Amino acid sequence: MRRIIRRREILEDSLRYAGEVQDPGTVAVQTAAGWIAGAGTRGGNGAASGPVALLLAATDEVEALAPHLQSVQWIVIEFAKIGEGRGYSQARLLRQRYGYAHELRARGALKRDQLVFLARCGFDAFDLDPAEDLSGALRALDSFTVAYQDGDEALVQLRRRAVPGAPA
Repeated sequence: MRRIIRRREILEDSLRYAGEVQDPGTVAVQTAAGWIAGAGTRGGNGAASGPVALLLAATDEVEALAPHLQSVQWIVIEFAKIGEGRGYSQARLLRQRYGYAHELRARGALKRDQLVFLARCGFDAFDLDPAEDLSGALRALDSFTVAYQDGDEALVQLRRRAVPGAPA
């Protein structure tokens, strides 16, 4: 069983990706493009027929998903290779522009030193490379205490650096 980090806890994963066995109590992850096109995942009235988990590839347009976000409980953004950065932008768009409030997961070719930056973009769950030590990765969320850019502070506890002589 695959283990993930979700909201600073290491847990068993309840999502199943293409090619994985769908056990009772698990949710199948569908491609965002296929789900939007209505590939048998919605009832006749256009509403979702059960819990919806979607996989966004780097080339998927977040804007196409925006009108359907209220029906989606999980969004998994795929980082297919090291150095892929479009998922960071997709996460920021989902959280800040479109107000997505459910689980946003980063998955794929990720290393523990990326977790702080992923969390600051709005990710709250991480499906890391199987070779990564999840306990060490969890500790990596505490690597930085100060940030210069605006970001999501839900998982990363940062403080502002005091500047001598500046108003409080």
